[in-house]
Amino acid sequence: MKTINYKRFNSLKHISLDSLYEGNMNSFNLLKENIKNVIEFEAPLTLNTLKARMREAFDVAKISGKALDIIMGIINESYVVTEELYDLVIWPKSGVFRIDYLRINSDRLIYDIPKDEFVNLVYEINKKGEELYRAILKYFGLEVLTRKAFDYLSYIEKCSK
Repeated sequence: MKTINYKRFNSLKHISLDSLYEGNMNSFNLLKENIKNVIEFEAPLTLNTLKARMREAFDVAKISGKALDIIMGIINESYVVTEELYDLVIWPKSGVFRIDYLRINSDRLIYDIPKDEFVNLVYEINKKGEELYRAILKYFGLEVLTRKAFDYLSYIEKCSK
């Protein structure tokens, strides 16, 4: 199976949440630029992954509901969004594209990897059920099959049929 290194956009511009909440257009435009750069560089990515990048830009531990509403407004206006079991997957303006690789060497959780990347690994491993899930965990150097990971890997297995 073809793997490539996950390329991460690392030139985020810092944004003040207070100025964004006050309606400062410069802050809003910086947020739009950050979102555009991350999506165009890292797509497809889950909303959880995008929120992690925006936490870096805001220099906060958690994205507030108000900030998330602003982010979602920008995403829904300009990008293609698909839904997976645990999260939304955000694609560039050009839309959904075929993925024939798995991006590795990143800090993404298993359920932050869009199913389109995982399907190729499922085909390569060529096992079923818990045997498949444990092989996937081993591939990523993990040992514990949590309920959430089990559910997501089961979902991926069904999508690969």
